[in-house]
Amino acid sequence: MDGYEATRTIRKREQDLEHRCRWKAPVHIIAMTANAMQGDREKCLATGMDDYISKPMRLIDLQAALERWRPGVDAKGVE
Repeated sequence: MDGYEATRTIRKREQDLEHRCRWKAPVHIIAMTANAMQGDREKCLATGMDDYISKPMRLIDLQAALERWRPGVDAKGVE
């Protein structure tokens, strides 16, 4: 199972009424890939991933992505 298939499976389970009661909030998925080809970010986001980081990863990029999805922070990064 690759990251795309895993993401689709997670998103499907989040929508499944049988599993919904076990999921308190959506899972935040941040893609980390060595592929830095044009269109990879869009493909990840279209699959249902929340964010994207390409390798070689910089610590500041990882920290920024994690902060964007930290509970209590809205889409603009404001609490």
